[in-house]
Amino acid sequence: MKGNLKVVIVIAGAVILAAAIPLLVWKLAPSTGVISSGNSSWRHLTKKQMTFAGYATPEATLQSIAWAAINGDGEKVFACLNPDMQADITKEPNGRARFNADIKQHAQQLKGLQILARKMLADDKAELKIKLDITSPAKKGKPAPGFRIQPMVKVGDDWKLGGSTRGYTPDWDEGSQPESAS
Repeated sequence: MKGNLKVVIVIAGAVILAAAIPLLVWKLAPSTGVISSGNSSWRHLTKKQMTFAGYATPEATLQSIAWAAINGDGEKVFACLNPDMQADITKEPNGRARFNADIKQHAQQLKGLQILARKMLADDKAELKIKLDITSPAKKGKPAPGFRIQPMVKVGDDWKLGGSTRGYTPDWDEGSQPESAS
């Protein structure tokens, strides 16, 4: 039962992420602290504007996972997960099939998304503050909140989903420096 619950939580996090993946932000540079939105480069991306952006940055990975989910490509969504998340899904009976079905079902809710800030925790760990734009809440459970924090990890040269999304709280911004408008 605990194993099933863990897989459900991982799938739910991936599904929420797939329904909420933000855009690639071109001006982000690796740094410590938070780089926050304050200028027009942090634009909203609609479902139709999303493309496969690769895995070179946390933002690119999130855009790629959104694009893959929208296009029903469970394999590319799965490739965006860190190895521990992948293992949790594959060890469950029918885990991959259920994961792919959930991605396809929930990706239809995505209307658009935006990255509001990035916080570098280490060279290989980051968190992104994202804003969701979804059409309607899931039929089961509570609707996803508008602002979420998405952990990201670097595996080799690629950025991957670092865990399930969590709610944003204002203390996430404390002690961080905003990106200068340029």
